[in-house]
Amino acid sequence: MKSGPETARAERHAVVCVMAACLLLFFFGFCEKSNLRPGSYLYAGAVILPLLARLSFRSALIPDAGKRLPLFLYASACAVTTLVLIYANGHSTALMLWLTLLMLGMWAVLLYLRGQLDDRRALALLIAGGILLRFIYVLYTDSVSRQHDVNAWGDFSGHAPYIEYWYRNGLKLPDFDVRTRWQFYHPPLHHWLMALALRLFTGCGMEYGTACEALQILPFLYSCLTLLVCVGLFRQVGLEGLPLLTAAAIVCFHPTFVLMGGSFGNDLLSVLLMLLSLLLALRWYEEPTLRRILPLAFSIGLGMMAKLSAWMAAPAVALLFLCALLRDRKNWKRFFGQYALFGLICAPLGLWWQLRNFFAFGVPLTFIPPQPTTSSQYCGNLSAARRLFDFGGGQLRYVYVAQRMYGAPYSDFNPTLGLFKTALFDAGVNGVRASVFPAITVTGPILFWTGTALGLLCFGAFVFMMARRDAGLDGVRRAFFTVFALTQLISYYLFCFAYPYTCTMNIRYCAALIPVFAMGLGLLLRRFAGGRLRLFCVGLTALFAVMSCVVYTQIG
Repeated sequence: MKSGPETARAERHAVVCVMAACLLLFFFGFCEKSNLRPGSYLYAGAVILPLLARLSFRSALIPDAGKRLPLFLYASACAVTTLVLIYANGHSTALMLWLTLLMLGMWAVLLYLRGQLDDRRALALLIAGGILLRFIYVLYTDSVSRQHDVNAWGDFSGHAPYIEYWYRNGLKLPDFDVRTRWQFYHPPLHHWLMALALRLFTGCGMEYGTACEALQILPFLYSCLTLLVCVGLFRQVGLEGLPLLTAAAIVCFHPTFVLMGGSFGNDLLSVLLMLLSLLLALRWYEEPTLRRILPLAFSIGLGMMAKLSAWMAAPAVALLFLCALLRDRKNWKRFFGQYALFGLICAPLGLWWQLRNFFAFGVPLTFIPPQPTTSSQYCGNLSAARRLFDFGGGQLRYVYVAQRMYGAPYSDFNPTLGLFKTALFDAGVNGVRASVFPAITVTGPILFWTGTALGLLCFGAFVFMMARRDAGLDGVRRAFFTVFALTQLISYYLFCFAYPYTCTMNIRYCAALIPVFAMGLGLLLRRFAGGRLRLFCVGLTALFAVMSCVVYTQIG
């Protein structure tokens, strides 16, 4: 079924629409629940009412134009009542999310009854739900909750002091060995952007502490843009209909991207640019022109400038470069020219920071701060076989990340379990676990087992479909995704053995695999269109999305 012009126009300008939505939400509370005042709700009403008016009077749901005013009045009354309820219940973030999701669900039902719930509108509603879940999370999460290596503002080392360094010094490069200040070894792109935003906020008169918390607008924006890139990737491989919506729902409501959307670290920006590199590489392979290779070069280079691990997109992209060259060998000069320009852009952007520190202070190109072997998280004394294949000892009874230093009976040592646990609950001093948030005593394990089953299903579907010629992808594209997945997985497991600590076993080091494996499930659903398999996959995905919303409102 064809979409209307309004929906088509919104999709063409999806990035602008998402950025505008994030900006409008930002001014509701500057990404901090403690900033909510009566004026915040007046602002929300002033934003919502014009949007409702546009939806009502431009809506094809009501063919009779005379009935659109009552629709607007009814929707406005519901919106105002919702705002009053949220305010009266002490700015309840849970109420905020569930009432809004209820409205989105009602809108979907109305569209369905009118026969107008096509892919574009369903995707828009899913993305709206994902954005709202992320916003609720950043609203109740501050710069010290569920963070990695951030430390406190005004401290000596960590991501927050690294941002403050650039805030105070502009683009002046450190005149000291970056190894002497923890986390200062990271490439600076993410921290530059955060420092620039901090200057903007304080320059507009915002109090410094409030401005520091308001910086969550950037990772929140990265997380929302990741949704669009993933949808673009799914469409690039030909997913549509229910397979597309299933894969998109996994990314929209996956706790990993919710948690990373509130993080002050640089992981999410590198993941966003890495996924964008995959999408741009596939588009270049379809039409290998200079116009298409330039954005790809900038995407990988800037990804490495955010975090060096973005190099992991390079082997898969190199495979596409080789296949394109072999496919059109007669034009080898044109390809070599493109590849040379690609290297001239990508390599300096991605490596200048490491090379500068290497020549100035002797910092190894792949430097990672060492950890003491006396740490309670150290597991290097265990055999490789036990770390890889031992799933006993209560590891599956305790579904959260186990770390002795935070009161757990043991410290996790299995990298595979580390992936599933951190994907759903993350880790750290105040990570998501029932001992910190008793409300999730029942719902936490349900989310874990649902997410684990869905993760295994997506992984199995990916492997199965990449091995099949009838996957709907040619051999080059299947090899492309296989090389990327292997690069991520091999790098992750090697990292876990090179640095054998519980904190190393975290999904943030290979989060880009989540949408790639979700794509595998979409391909499986497209290949086997009917029957119980489809019902099971869609039902499991729906339960996963609901439980993700439940848990991440309970902890707020």
